[in-house]
Amino acid sequence: MRKRDQQLTIIAFLAPAVILYAIFFLFPMAQAFYIALFRWRGLSTNKEFVGLQNFRTLLLEDPIFWKALSHNLVFLGISLPVVLIVGLFVSYALSRKVWGASMYRAVYLFPNMISVVAVAVLWSFVYNMQFGLLNSFLKAIGLERYATGWLGEPSTALPAVVVVSIWYSLGFYIVLFLAGMQSIPTSFYEAAAIDGATHWQSFRHVTIPLLWEILKLGVIYLVIHTLNIFGLVYVITCGQCGPNYHTETMLTYLYRLAFTESNYGYATALGVVAFLLILGFALISLRLMKREAVEF
Repeated sequence: MRKRDQQLTIIAFLAPAVILYAIFFLFPMAQAFYIALFRWRGLSTNKEFVGLQNFRTLLLEDPIFWKALSHNLVFLGISLPVVLIVGLFVSYALSRKVWGASMYRAVYLFPNMISVVAVAVLWSFVYNMQFGLLNSFLKAIGLERYATGWLGEPSTALPAVVVVSIWYSLGFYIVLFLAGMQSIPTSFYEAAAIDGATHWQSFRHVTIPLLWEILKLGVIYLVIHTLNIFGLVYVITCGQCGPNYHTETMLTYLYRLAFTESNYGYATALGVVAFLLILGFALISLRLMKREAVEF
């Protein structure tokens, strides 16, 4: 087959996917950028062109946006080390042929099998001030003075939601890392053992380098998940986002602007900024974790 025919065949196979991607992803994105340039309440056909005013107000005059962004960064700053360290530790332990490993995998993955709404409702009961499991436990062990309204106090509302977010997502990363570790040939570990390597040395010099691409993928997932978090926060705080916006995130703020205050143009500008922030953090993460891939 001539080279020109090969190129036409490749174009013919790729064209449907590229067209669908343009229709369902690129076009809505371009439309969002366009709407962000207007003052629009979402129902009227009349839109007032304001240029970059929505972006200027959002970035320079809106303290709630910066508060929401700081909460997203708290989610990211706590979730990233906790999920990576605990996920790697548990998955490494399970990969060592621990008794009941299959059962543990199912247990760790269980939170991901249920809806995020169900998780939020479940934990809202756990945190309930009057009959919640957490306060009941503290009272049972004599720590009644620490019992509080976990989702209603400014000092505990955000950490309480971050704990639930980690609990919900941890199982996915354990299974992801475990799948990567089980694909590493045992001969590498046997060679390390013959050389006198300890478990820690095998983990550091064999597991981590061979797992690096999956670790990179896990970090990107975490960045996107924590900066995009919405449903869990919204449901567990009943849409109030804590006292004085103490659990407000970028997307809960966007939802409130668009569907409660009917400020679609401004909310779309927030969506555009959130997209650019997520893209920037993802690219920075890829850049920081760039290293030569180890093939095996």
